[in-house]
Amino acid sequence: MSTDHHAGLEDIEVLESSICEITQSTLNFRGYAVTELAAVSTFEEVAYLLWNDALPSQQELNDFDQALKAEYSLPREIVEHINHVPREAHPMAVLRTLVSSLGLYDTEATDNSPPAQRRKSIRLLAKIPLLVAAIARHRQAKSNVEADTDLSLAANFLRCLTGVAPDAETARLLETTLILYAEHELNASTFAARTTAATQADTYSSMVTAISTLQGNLHGGANQRAVEMLLAIARPENAGEYLAEKLRKKEIIMGFGHRVYKKGDPRVPVLRSLCEKLAEKKKEQQIMQVAIAVEDEMLKRKKLHANVDYYSGLAFYLMGMSADIFTCLFAIARTAGLLAHIAEQHAQNKLIRPRAVYIGKKSQSYIPIGKR
Repeated sequence: MSTDHHAGLEDIEVLESSICEITQSTLNFRGYAVTELAAVSTFEEVAYLLWNDALPSQQELNDFDQALKAEYSLPREIVEHINHVPREAHPMAVLRTLVSSLGLYDTEATDNSPPAQRRKSIRLLAKIPLLVAAIARHRQAKSNVEADTDLSLAANFLRCLTGVAPDAETARLLETTLILYAEHELNASTFAARTTAATQADTYSSMVTAISTLQGNLHGGANQRAVEMLLAIARPENAGEYLAEKLRKKEIIMGFGHRVYKKGDPRVPVLRSLCEKLAEKKKEQQIMQVAIAVEDEMLKRKKLHANVDYYSGLAFYLMGMSADIFTCLFAIARTAGLLAHIAEQHAQNKLIRPRAVYIGKKSQSYIPIGKR
């Protein structure tokens, strides 16, 4: 069997991009460290940076913010569609379907020119949080909440989700998490989106591809599974026995290890610190203790570090969100980076068409059906 290939395209550089740089210990958006952006920036400013290769002036940011808020609404047909969706359907499956449906009501859907691409990107970034909030409320048999254009994207999402404007601390925690998740080079969903865009498919089709890919447990779905594990363990003293049994069965422990970061995900310390503060405020120290115990055990037993999914899921849980929408929250954040990549692919396009190493039968002779 030939081994002159890289399974999963590991370590293969397939294209050039100026959006994101990942090293063994750092993550940079357009040259800016994500840890610094998470500490001082806003999600809107980070989206602008990803799309424009520069931080905005105050006026540019104001204009961008206003353009987003002008799209803080959903077509009436989409709201009616949500009301007819089975409540038990997984939110990511519903989100995938609704993003596809949004394209039906966009007259520029098939226009891949840069100006149209920009306008569609603004619409998608503004509307996807509204879709997620509406999906979550529908699952709970609650009516849709209209957007508040006085609020930031993160704060408005929380208001549309809960029906109440959030306090500044909770809104900032969500915003920080969105920034940390906003972009991550050629992860599975981004590569899938670029592969779709490379065929000259439209932005909505590329986003549907990305959301479908993001749903998988080995990608965006990991944060939900990680929190479900922490709740199942319940107490820190149970962590060792729980993990020993899972590892004995060769089961994957969600939220650990990373294809690129072998010495630790640089986003984790930021999120861990935020989770510790929120856990203390919400008097949820026990689940935080479980999280740290599991992290310690995995490092000791498997030499695997926690990744961003592990603590983002915990952050969402501590914010009071239902586990079934955790991956949708990932999708809200990653929309910023995905749209930057789709635009970059359209601008410097080459069809993405890798080859496979054939390992099947050869030189077979056809046998007529009557002689088989």
